[in-house]
Amino acid sequence: MYLWDHEMQRLRESLADIPTTQRLDLAMRVMDWTIQAIGPIEVEAVRSYINAGMEAGHTAVRSGQGKIPLPEETLDAYTEIDDQAYEPGTSHVLSALLACADAPGGLTGEVLYDVLSYCYEGVLEREDLPLVSLEEERRNARCIEAIDFQQRCIAQAQSA
Repeated sequence: MYLWDHEMQRLRESLADIPTTQRLDLAMRVMDWTIQAIGPIEVEAVRSYINAGMEAGHTAVRSGQGKIPLPEETLDAYTEIDDQAYEPGTSHVLSALLACADAPGGLTGEVLYDVLSYCYEGVLEREDLPLVSLEEERRNARCIEAIDFQQRCIAQAQSA
């Protein structure tokens, strides 16, 4: 169990109370932050896929949609792209993006929880801790920053 699980479990059920369109907005803000936190993505195919998905996500937020509408060919390419996502953290970002697109009725609170978890795991993997443990995560500024940012985004969405 990660530090994220300990810190976020108490918020899990309350995510369902956030309206669907705000859940997507929250997911996009966290994914944007995560992409910035993990740094440059070197593999062109992975970077392009993520950039295209994020652009579609931002467009969806601006138009009030509850999920990212990715074309079938983009969804079909996911496995091939994920196979190329060897850089630490990138596979988790791809998983978060897919979860936002593969949500038939829009992002539920549970899907959002998964997206947030994927994002944290991406940051954690990129940090390359010598040993993944609660103690190591607590000592890692980026892990703490990721949890704090996600909690602030949730609080903002709940108060909107």
